[in-house]
This record gives sequence, C-alpha cells and structure tokens, in this order.
Amino acid sequence: MASVTTVHGRTIRKVGPIVQGRNNFERAMWLFMRYSGLALVFLSLSHFWVQHLLIGTHAITTAQTVAFWGAQGQPVTVGQLLFRLYYAVMLVLAVVHGINGVRQVAYDYFGHRPAIYRGLMGTVIAIATLISLGGLVALILGAQASSEVAIR
Repeated sequence: MASVTTVHGRTIRKVGPIVQGRNNFERAMWLFMRYSGLALVFLSLSHFWVQHLLIGTHAITTAQTVAFWGAQGQPVTVGQLLFRLYYAVMLVLAVVHGINGVRQVAYDYFGHRPAIYRGLMGTVIAIATLISLGGLVALILGAQASSEVAIR
C-alpha cells in the first residue's frame, strides 16, 4: 500500500509492497466469496424469474412442484434431474458462502480467543450441515405426492 507523509504542505506517497494475507487459505476464501456471490446472484435471479414471472406465484401448487421435482418412487426425467441439480448447487453455494461469511466475522470478533472461535464455528458448521443434509435429502428423494395429486 502507500504511506503518506506531508513535507511543507506537499503530500508525498511511497509505494510499498502489497500486504499479504494470513495464508493461502484466506486468499482462496476471499476469491470464493466473490465468485460464489456472483454465481448466487445469477442463480437467485433465475429462480425468481422462473417461480414468479414464468410460472407465477398463483400457479405454484403441489402438482406443479411434483412435476418439477418428481415424485418419490417414480422414475426421474432429465428435466427433473437438472432442476434438482440447479437447486443443489444453489443450496450448497449459499450455505458454504454463509458459513465463510460467519467465519470471517467471528474471526474479527473472537480471533484473539481461539477456544470461543472454534466452539462458535463448530456450532455454526454443525447446524449448517444438518440444514444442508435435510435439503439435499429432499432434493434426492423428490416431492412427497399426496393422494389428491395425480402422478403422471
């Protein structure tokens, strides 16, 4: 970065070496946050476009959900597989992006207290893992069709 000194009212800037991060992991996580955030913008906007503009919120029904996800115990079509893959990528990216954000904030507040930091991050990762596994299991198994919904 640059250091600024003033001599007789003039500003003199000296260019020094770029400050290195704590390690390569931090650099990788910094890049991941930028790229995953960009990907999440496009994924969430496309989700909004499909659900709210293409289908319309008035038309989102159990039958439509079963048509997109597929029903439990039924063969999965290529379209349903792509739909599940799309939402699995969005789920995993969102959860890992969120965990990394919490990790960075927790380090800012509790980096000087390693025991609290590790305990907090362990709790956050455990909760996020449970939520993610629940979402991935739902994506893999498909929708539970009720007796009122006709399965095609």
